[in-house]
Amino acid sequence: MLNVLKKIYELQQSEYDWSRDHKELLKIYEAVMEVASDKKDFIKKSSAMMGGKCNKLSDDEEKQWLDYAGSIFGSYAAVKMYETALNKTVCYSLAEIEEVIEFYLNNTSLPEVASIGLYACARHLEVKEPMLCYELTEAAFALNPDLAKVLGVSYHYKGKAAEEDLTEECPFCGSGGQHLIPYYCSPQVMKLANHTEFSPAKLWVKCDKCGNFFSYNFPKSRVSLINGHYTKNNEEIINNKFLLDCYSRIFNRFRTLTKGNDYLEIGVGTGEMLAVAQEFGYHVEAVEICQSDCERISAALGIDIKWCDILNHETDKQYDVIVMGDVLEHVIEPVSLLKKVKGMLKNGGVLWISTPNYNSAYARMQKFSHCMWHELNHYTYVSYESLKCLLEDLQMKVIRYDMSTRYIGSMELCVMHAE
Repeated sequence: MLNVLKKIYELQQSEYDWSRDHKELLKIYEAVMEVASDKKDFIKKSSAMMGGKCNKLSDDEEKQWLDYAGSIFGSYAAVKMYETALNKTVCYSLAEIEEVIEFYLNNTSLPEVASIGLYACARHLEVKEPMLCYELTEAAFALNPDLAKVLGVSYHYKGKAAEEDLTEECPFCGSGGQHLIPYYCSPQVMKLANHTEFSPAKLWVKCDKCGNFFSYNFPKSRVSLINGHYTKNNEEIINNKFLLDCYSRIFNRFRTLTKGNDYLEIGVGTGEMLAVAQEFGYHVEAVEICQSDCERISAALGIDIKWCDILNHETDKQYDVIVMGDVLEHVIEPVSLLKKVKGMLKNGGVLWISTPNYNSAYARMQKFSHCMWHELNHYTYVSYESLKCLLEDLQMKVIRYDMSTRYIGSMELCVMHAE
């Protein structure tokens, strides 16, 4: 299949020479004939290719026929390459894929065909060449902004919406340049129904200096709009996402670490952990970046929840327990957040952090099938080792590590001021 595309491209780039090209043209004719859906129409439009008559073709006529035949075979090859990428049934070499890319990049007379072909090539490069995968995906959607509809997704590409929000320095340690290594490109278009604020592909980058991951192209300026929304419109009650008794061990652990009752929750989710905190007798406060979640949970639980980014929250109060449940992975400035939270924690108080661990047992087992690589609104990832190092730099100490019983592959840390 790839040899046919390669030969079509080579003939398109050269001057027509009957003595050299006619056998190859007839081979292409036979290959396209085999996959053409309307064989009668193909025969009619290819009459000059039959019976050895191709010596009568002009250079322009040959190129026109090659464009026609290439559109048919290019469509067929694009679908087949996409299918093999999804099923992981064929592993093409980088050199082979690069030849196919050349074919589609130089056959833009039918942008719909070229866009599918480029996207199919991109899907084969998610791990092998993630930066190229990202660039090809953007190129494919630039050619055909409605490409997602071919894939069965209601998403229209509006250009490089995330271009202004590219991250070229590690949000954890500030490193850039050669320290930033493209790691994996997630085909997130399949989750983008009506989410035009996101790019059709998310490029994950690893910082080899601190070991953490971040999204290269992420709508950082719209973080308050894309995060939250865990509650539903017109919902008068809170529906718990997890069994509430899974929080019992967490709150009993808090009681063994600190006797105080002043409790702050950053990022309230569905509000269930706040409700459990009330049951355990804590004086509950909360900060939430999503306005709709803030209003609904505040009304349901009778709690004054502050609607703002925690980095913009001004208070001199300190707390015995601060909870950051599945917040860190959403944060644009993770170090600034941890510094601020440290200042809000009483001496002897406990900070509880739940976040994905890219070195967890499940992450090691599942590799890129792990859902964390495909979450739309996740921006950064840490491991236990890298987060522990970061906390120690801030004079914070990890007292306890637990595997999460709520999110597989996530970790739960109890952290206190270092003595």
